[in-house]
Amino acid sequence: MTERSRGSSRPHPNSSAPSGSGGGSADGKMERARRDLSEVYSRLLDHRPVVQAEIRYFVKEFEVKRGFREQRGLENVSSTIEELGGHSIPNTCEALQSDIATVLHRLETANQIANRIQQKEQEADQTDRLQASRERRKAEWEAFVKEQHHKAAEVEAEHTQAADWLTQQYAEMEKDLAKFKTF
Repeated sequence: MTERSRGSSRPHPNSSAPSGSGGGSADGKMERARRDLSEVYSRLLDHRPVVQAEIRYFVKEFEVKRGFREQRGLENVSSTIEELGGHSIPNTCEALQSDIATVLHRLETANQIANRIQQKEQEADQTDRLQASRERRKAEWEAFVKEQHHKAAEVEAEHTQAADWLTQQYAEMEKDLAKFKTF
């Protein structure tokens, strides 16, 4: 059934029949212009059908095709977080509170032991330095004593030589004196 067969006075948009009367033709042109504008509006400005198709595709992609995998994954993460927040974290905090005194005592003991070891190493290092200093001084002393013995030997040799020279001088002087006594 077409619009004309129903008794409508509006002409079909594709009909090119001229309107006979002045009153009917203005209504028909207005109706035609309204329909044309409505069609232009729906094609250019009304995006609801495109958006609805995209929404249906999105829902189909994420709910139907993927079988609610993301939702199950999020539910698993949520349940894990709830379990941790309700059970594991408080138990861990209680365990930490109960063990913190023991750990602190052990750390203090370990610190004292480390300080003692460091002190012994410093004392050993100081002892080693003192021992090295003693050995150096002993070597210097031995070198000094050897040098003194060497100098003493030189002085002794010079003394012996000077004494021999003096002895010869006095012997010659006695000879000369004995010559003068005979005259």
